[in-house]
Amino acid sequence: MRISVSFSGFGPIETTLRTARAAEAAGLDGVWYCEHVGFRDAVVPASVMLDRHPDLDVGLVGPAPVSRHPAVLAMELADLSELGPGRVRAQLGLGDARLVGRIGGVSGSLAHVREYVEATRMALAGEPLTGKWAGHVFDGYQTLARPEPPALDVMAIRPKMLELSARVADGVSLSTGASVEYLSASVQRIEQILEECGRERGSFRVTAQAFGTLADTQKDAEDRLRPTLGIFSPDILGILAPNCAPAEDVARMAIATTPERLAERLAEYRDAGVDEIALDLSAPDDEIEDIMRVFATARTV
Repeated sequence: MRISVSFSGFGPIETTLRTARAAEAAGLDGVWYCEHVGFRDAVVPASVMLDRHPDLDVGLVGPAPVSRHPAVLAMELADLSELGPGRVRAQLGLGDARLVGRIGGVSGSLAHVREYVEATRMALAGEPLTGKWAGHVFDGYQTLARPEPPALDVMAIRPKMLELSARVADGVSLSTGASVEYLSASVQRIEQILEECGRERGSFRVTAQAFGTLADTQKDAEDRLRPTLGIFSPDILGILAPNCAPAEDVARMAIATTPERLAERLAEYRDAGVDEIALDLSAPDDEIEDIMRVFATARTV
């Protein structure tokens, strides 16, 4: 199972770059950088990390129809893929409705995501495009194609988006805060759709975004993440982790444990069908690299 680090996109870029350097030194597989309207974009940090850290795959989280024309996204992804052939991946979605509204957009629909993935993929392949996809107009547009276009995943929480990912994307990104039960059920449904579509499971990547930390005691680990898990609305919480209370069920909604029990916890994700865990780590700066080394070792146990 792959282990990578995920950055929220709210922190300083220099902190991100230090952590990416530590992730490479620890032997992790990659990094993911989230973007949010009004905060930070993912393209600039991704380009720096691709250049500085050749042993890391680099992913962009959050490009959405409201913030990027598919043609522009295809141009950016093509350039990134030229910097790091075979090392680039993007997770596409609708964006946070509260944030996209600030630039006059609406979060969109299932159809918007499908069209966004389709248009971006066709543009990356260098196909000439005329028409309208995800609210964006193309009139004889064509991207300069590159030899190794990046994989495109879909960010999903609800059942219909999960099913869409299996139909049109190269993978799915499952949300932080999810219980293993939710992850397992989601993977089972995705595998059903893949089979219906005649697609190979091995060609589809399931990435679970997860809050993570390690501490000397279980209580200390849970205490670190308890405040973070309070971000979920009751509606979303009811989908991701039914019957869980963030203040009480940290161990079910995140990877919060001790080094001795980490391999056991990672095995639960593996058994649920997760191919990659993207960790949003919470720990003091002087502990981050050591924690990542423990994760790198535990994934092989």
